[in-house]
Amino acid sequence: MNQEGKIAPEQLQFFDENGYLILGKAFGADEVRRMQAEADHILELILNSSNCNQRKSGRLDICENSQGQHIVRKIQPINDLSLYLTDVSKDPRLIEPMRQIMKDEPVLMEEKLNYKQPLPEPVIGMEVRRHDDLFPVHNDWAYYASQDYPQTVLSSAVCMDDCTVDSGPIHVWPGSHKIHRKHERMDNGLQVSPDDIDFEGGIDVLVPAGTILIFHVLMIHNSRPNFSGRPRRLMIYSHYPKQANKGIDVRNGPGRLREAPYEWEYVRKKLRGEFVDVFQSPQTVMS
Repeated sequence: MNQEGKIAPEQLQFFDENGYLILGKAFGADEVRRMQAEADHILELILNSSNCNQRKSGRLDICENSQGQHIVRKIQPINDLSLYLTDVSKDPRLIEPMRQIMKDEPVLMEEKLNYKQPLPEPVIGMEVRRHDDLFPVHNDWAYYASQDYPQTVLSSAVCMDDCTVDSGPIHVWPGSHKIHRKHERMDNGLQVSPDDIDFEGGIDVLVPAGTILIFHVLMIHNSRPNFSGRPRRLMIYSHYPKQANKGIDVRNGPGRLREAPYEWEYVRKKLRGEFVDVFQSPQTVMS
């Protein structure tokens, strides 16, 4: 990939055959540090807002593992909470490769920050589901089909942390994007039937922070639990081709409208001295 985000013909061929493409260290160390800082600010906002309003934010997906540790799986949506991460979603290093693959203009349809972040202390007074932080074996279109999005959507993951064997990296099944497979609902998401794909197959995507992973909406993927003790943050964006004309912010928009009044109420109470933050994000910014 060059500075304008252009990718080579052999990379396009690899994507066509495998359903994914790795663009190594697309973002530099300073940019990654800024992303990590934004992730920390968002985490503090959502957990403190939840505590202030005595309700779990609808943006927050948090679980409790078998050891009783609370783990933030993801926060969604997030672009309205971070100007910088909004800018990342429009960065040529992200958009141009998708433009070449789609042969159309990519339009943002969804964004989420998958944290897989263990918390130092349990969150008090919040309902937390009891399961590990793994994501089931699935493809993204299983979620998008209900809004009739096309099967030409592309998802991307910007790695904010090094993805290592013990951190629960994305696990992909190369070539699985050729057809859509039926999914079934689990207690932590949708999952492909084990009769349709070998759950022991696939490969881990082990890459350093700053890497971009672009993958087809039908490509089967998942991730296992994070045992590293560190966060494994991925900024996930999904874009559809402009010719599909599916509108703006259809999936995430209602959530933004629902949660914003609670977040502003938290901000006002904090400014008036009626609430003091109870959660401070652990120091997770790379050195």
